[in-house]
This record gives sequence, C-alpha cells and structure tokens, in this order.
Amino acid sequence: MKLVSSSPDRLVLRARPVLIGIGVACAMLLFAAIWLAKFFSDDHSDLAALALLFGLFGLVFIVFVRQEVAVFDRPSNTLTLRSIGVMGAREQFRPLDEVTKAVLETSANDGDSRAGPSYRAVLNFTSGPPLPLSAIFRSGSDAKTAVQQINTWLNQKSGQSQKRPKKRK
Repeated sequence: MKLVSSSPDRLVLRARPVLIGIGVACAMLLFAAIWLAKFFSDDHSDLAALALLFGLFGLVFIVFVRQEVAVFDRPSNTLTLRSIGVMGAREQFRPLDEVTKAVLETSANDGDSRAGPSYRAVLNFTSGPPLPLSAIFRSGSDAKTAVQQINTWLNQKSGQSQKRPKKRK
C-alpha cells in the first residue's frame, strides 16, 4: 500500500494493482484475438482451450485486481477499509482506538527458489483477530513501508494534532 495522504488527524493508504490489471487484460485480449482469428479462418483447433484460457484469466482479473484503501481517521475514531473491484465494493469499519499496531506478514514462495517472499500489512487489535489490509501478498517494499507509516502515525499523540483555525464570518 502506498501513502495517499498523511496528517496528524488522518492517514490514507491505497493499493492499486495497475500493472497486474493491464497484464491480465492484455493476455485476455490476446486470447480473444487468437480465438477470433482461428474461428473466422475455419481453423477450429484449440478454440476450446483458448476460450478456457480467456475465462481463466477473466477469473484472475476478478479476484486479483482490487483497489484497497485504508483510512485512519482520528476525529471520528474510525478505521475504514475499502476494497473495490469488478464485482463491487466492500467496506469495513473498526474503532481506531482498538488498533494496537501494524505488523508485516510474510509468505514464503515454496518451490520456487528464484522468487523471494511476499508481504502484506496486518493490523493487530486490543480484542479480536488480526486484520490484513490486503487479501493478497505482494513482493516489494510497499507493505513494509505501509507498516512503518501506520505505526509512526498511531504513535503520534493526539495532542500533536494541528488545530485548524475557525473560519470567521
């Protein structure tokens, strides 16, 4: 997750898998183009396999291409987690004062020695199970950076919040 905005009162993080979405969509277009070319050239070999691959990549697109947003809001004492994808949006709300810290969860890629581990940020609460900010583990340093940003923001005292001047009429 990447930082969208940070202030003493509000922290917003977002993950947008743009490259995965573009890659999967291009693969789907390629399979559709090959299927159409074969269909109209009266070469009907492999049409079922191409249709199956198109459907499989469509399913991958639906499952893995989701924008995830985490909003930590001190004034309303609310943690809001949004997940937006092809099949719709989902929102979760939790009291912000129940969040104790963010931790890094690691998933080892078994069987592939070339691939390194994947990560995701997880929130711990005073009660209840931990809550991952993302359903998917990703490679790179974004999750580690998100954990650091969340913990730094959570450790700020509420007295450090900047007072906004009232508007005069």
